[in-house]
Amino acid sequence: MFANAKVLVLLLAAELSAANVVARTDSGLEIIDLSDPVAAAAAGHGCAAPGAVNGQCGRYYRSGGCNDQIGSIDPGDCEGKCYKHPAGIRSVKAIGDGTYGTNCQLFSDEKCSDGKELGETGNAIFVTDQRCYTAPGDKKGKSFRCWFKC
Repeated sequence: MFANAKVLVLLLAAELSAANVVARTDSGLEIIDLSDPVAAAAAGHGCAAPGAVNGQCGRYYRSGGCNDQIGSIDPGDCEGKCYKHPAGIRSVKAIGDGTYGTNCQLFSDEKCSDGKELGETGNAIFVTDQRCYTAPGDKKGKSFRCWFKC
């Protein structure tokens, strides 16, 4: 009876350990899969009013020209995180908080890899200065990264 309990405890510990494994880019950034609703909810998505204190935001879209929004993320700090969306992202938008800027990059792979960058928004600070980047041609990005206050 106790042997079975030991096996059960070891299996549960292994499952918990596996659940805590975080995917990372080659440079060490955390990768968050936005196609997973639980991961997307935990990503700090949703943004305050653009241009206001804590209004910094990164938004991602199905269509070019920053149309047909899929969702938004909090760009976090200067390091940022890598967000992947296997269905593809056509465009990204950076929004600052009126004092500090936000920048976003779009990548052709799912790991925000160096050398796989399709392009970036440029630094957006003010509400009137929201910046959109659309992948060239009919391309879609598979991941993006935004950062804030660098």
